[in-house]
Amino acid sequence: MTGDQTEGPEHDHEHEHYGVLPVDGVIDLTDKLTGYMAQIELGGLTDIMGQVLDDYLDQSGGMPEDLKDASAFEQISRNQLAVTLAYQLGRLEGRSPQVVQALVEQAIEKFGFMPVDESAEITDEDLADPKIQVYPRIRRVRYQAQKIVEIQGLNGDPGDDPSPDDDG
Repeated sequence: MTGDQTEGPEHDHEHEHYGVLPVDGVIDLTDKLTGYMAQIELGGLTDIMGQVLDDYLDQSGGMPEDLKDASAFEQISRNQLAVTLAYQLGRLEGRSPQVVQALVEQAIEKFGFMPVDESAEITDEDLADPKIQVYPRIRRVRYQAQKIVEIQGLNGDPGDDPSPDDDG
């Protein structure tokens, strides 16, 4: 729909939170964002920030338990690369959100946009296409459920929240 492309921030917000690109679109967008990050040279990652990212990996189970295992070095390197790219993408979005948004909108126009199933139940059929049917839903269930609980606690009357952590 042509009118949707010019609706502005509400239209963009809808795409960011309620749907996904097909796999080819994600690959294309990833390549463009990575290329843009390299072009503007966001700068090197300091050793201390690297340590923080490694700590995130370790806390989330992303580091091997047995460092003597033959695959340990490969696993550490692969996971460090993933978290470092995510960190750099966050920096890019913080410095140039309009560029990131423009690239996302171009990808949506080129590849289309698919809604994410709202169900938390994952079927065998979903597992056939995990990048579209599983990963986004796990992210929603795991990370947005807590946010919803926190928001509901804030929206109610202070007396309605039985949480012992409530200060007021």
